[in-house]
Amino acid sequence: MSEKISLDEIKKMAQLSKLSFSQEELEQFFVDINSVVSHFDKLNQLDLSDVSPTSHISWSQPPSNPDEPREWPGRQEVFAHAPQVIDSYFIVPKVVDKQEE
Repeated sequence: MSEKISLDEIKKMAQLSKLSFSQEELEQFFVDINSVVSHFDKLNQLDLSDVSPTSHISWSQPPSNPDEPREWPGRQEVFAHAPQVIDSYFIVPKVVDKQEE
């Protein structure tokens, strides 16, 4: 994973995210992102063959509350403040209107 992320790739991600940054900010992102990539590269070099995989970071038992759907008492109040609701769904404007390359 020692591949660096280029400044052009960072500019492309910003463009796809519809974000604009100054040249100084892009250069700082370049340094920061590549620092993170370098850190993960160091982590990938660790010998973990004697370490057993874990599914929980805590040794305690997870809560066992029943997971049952129920009506929230403030539901209608929230819908009353929404610009448009149809069948308990919020209607929002379309965000992406063209296909990106």
